[in-house]
Amino acid sequence: MRIAFLFPLIAACVAYRAAPVELDDLARGIDARSAPSPLDFEAALRHAREHNPELKRLAAEARAAGLDVPPAGFDLMADFHEEGVMATTDPLALARVGPRSAAGDSAEARRRAVLAEARDADRRIAVEIAEAFAVESVLLGQAPPAVTTDPAPFRAAGLASETDALRLAAARAAADAEARTIASEREANRARLRRLLGLGSDAPLELVLPAGDFPPRPAATRELLLRRPDLATALRRYEAADAEFREKVLDQYPSLRIGPRIPMSPGSLNPIIGLDVPVGAAGPARAARERREAARHDAEAAVLAAEEELRALEVELDAAEA
Repeated sequence: MRIAFLFPLIAACVAYRAAPVELDDLARGIDARSAPSPLDFEAALRHAREHNPELKRLAAEARAAGLDVPPAGFDLMADFHEEGVMATTDPLALARVGPRSAAGDSAEARRRAVLAEARDADRRIAVEIAEAFAVESVLLGQAPPAVTTDPAPFRAAGLASETDALRLAAARAAADAEARTIASEREANRARLRRLLGLGSDAPLELVLPAGDFPPRPAATRELLLRRPDLATALRRYEAADAEFREKVLDQYPSLRIGPRIPMSPGSLNPIIGLDVPVGAAGPARAARERREAARHDAEAAVLAAEEELRALEVELDAAEA
């Protein structure tokens, strides 16, 4: 069998396996999760990195991006008149040079971009978890004044008027309303924390609140600002767009096809040389160039947005402390 070499290639193919998703199954899986108890900030971060669906999605996309390289294959044609099989391939693709290397570089650049996005999401989720712990600490320290005075004895003794009694009732109602507001805000804050941790709405949470100044606030400097993960994500996206542009430029040029003609009956091998000439490949190259330019502007916009956010947060923090 002269085509027996195809069998290992076919055996190496990935088989399709059905993986249906049902909302009921997803909900039951979420309800089955539980967080460590008691739960401190470090344990919350570890649990989020294991169960937060956004972080898991980005990790899967990064794995996919690194594998998303165009395959290098063979062209097989059977000539029954001459009783032979012609097999050709692109030697540059097999040697991982030329367009093949550009495609691999582009896939690696996309992988780095998704990894940078995953680090940014990890940072953002960590900030939100820290905020949830800080809010819980603040709300636990808020207690409305207890209004337990009964105005009836004072009114009977002529020491309080009807207006005084109404004022006391209004104060009692205001204290009750404030207590309910604090309780509702605590429950909303815990619901948000459960979502960040990948937990269901009924999952119990016993938090160990951090002591002291939490979270610590570093001094805002330009150097620290430019190390933000979201800016690194914008830079990696530009690098991915640049790698794609390089790949599309190389796709404009012809590629060589070389292979033998294998006779079905005993005989000698005859060489075959072909040339694949792409037509209209300049359009995708121009489009990739414009996408690279868009990515550069996006990186610049990310720097401006980070500076604006830093200034706005400093003002908001000063106002909150006041």
